[in-house]
Amino acid sequence: MSRPHPSRLGRFVHVACSSLVGAVLSVLLAACGGGSGGTDQPARSTYAFGRIAGFGSIVVNGVHFDETSARIQDEDGVDHARGELGLGMMVEVEADDSAHAHDIRFLSLMRGPVESVATSSLVVLGQTVSVNATTVFDDSMAGGLAAIKPGMVVRIFGLLDTSGSYTATRIDSPSTTSYALLGFVTAVDATAKTLSIGNALIDVSAAPLPNGTAVGSLVRVKLQTTKVNGAWVAINVRSGMRHPPEGDHAEIEGVVTDFTSTKSFSVDGTPVDASNASFPDGTTGLTKGARVEVEGAFVAGVLVATKVEIESEDEMEAEGLEVDGVITAVNTVNSTIVVHAVTVSYAGAVDFVGGTAMDLLVGAKVEVHGSLAADGTTLNATRIRFEH
Repeated sequence: MSRPHPSRLGRFVHVACSSLVGAVLSVLLAACGGGSGGTDQPARSTYAFGRIAGFGSIVVNGVHFDETSARIQDEDGVDHARGELGLGMMVEVEADDSAHAHDIRFLSLMRGPVESVATSSLVVLGQTVSVNATTVFDDSMAGGLAAIKPGMVVRIFGLLDTSGSYTATRIDSPSTTSYALLGFVTAVDATAKTLSIGNALIDVSAAPLPNGTAVGSLVRVKLQTTKVNGAWVAINVRSGMRHPPEGDHAEIEGVVTDFTSTKSFSVDGTPVDASNASFPDGTTGLTKGARVEVEGAFVAGVLVATKVEIESEDEMEAEGLEVDGVITAVNTVNSTIVVHAVTVSYAGAVDFVGGTAMDLLVGAKVEVHGSLAADGTTLNATRIRFEH
């Protein structure tokens, strides 16, 4: 099986080194091998933020990252096992230039009780969360949104824009002793010692606010599981901003949260300088609220972009999902297999490479490409390649 990451990252570093100018170029020269001095060069690094779209090595923004030796943590710094990573999770990945990940952090938008469920959305902790055809559901939620009932405790991964609109990329049901919410502050009452995020009123009397917290600030709040006098009680409050490391290569997926021009905007609060970037999709749709994928390098906290792509739900659906690994279960009656804990259906039109449906046996190693089924949990295979 071909792995795109080494050449892709190598090409990126070359582009980053040849296209940035002035002060930015001088910062990058050492990382790119420029300047004079000895032959020993520091290890190059890469940073990615986006949803997990495949397994075998995890696939984030089209790059395969080898996670076998990575430390895996959640947004609170708690360690987790590799098997807890799931399709649709939003993750930060720090890796070397060969895409060997050394740190992976999965970052949820919220975890808490479901208040109501509609045709294509649900309300959790006072926030309305949109669900679409690319939202992945945990296997325990067979049937997708229809399986979710008010009162269930869920965890939501996805994207958030400054209007307070949440879009889910994954919904699962965690075991938890606390609730949590990432959001933009919509009100602060210093006298009552409360703040609001959307329709959630939060008592912060026992949780000091980060310096400068005001309306519009992005915060992550850990909550007790019971309301007091109609308000959720904060255990702690901290900034919700990510702080990516300086490095040779960065690629982030997110929503444009501030927009000055096509050359200067922010993605999930991260400032982007796109003065020298290419725009394969043009710039017409690049506005506040647009979903984008940006490649570049971080310099002094700014992502200096070399490429900006505008994404849509249809494009995400067309890109599909991928799992690569050993078959651990086979159900010939339902025409399904399980790979990396993902149920794969081969009941439709499947392009088999290196074998046939008869070769789908426990222990066989396969590479599966497909799209998410309507139930939100099953991967409908379009191609299955046998790896011998």
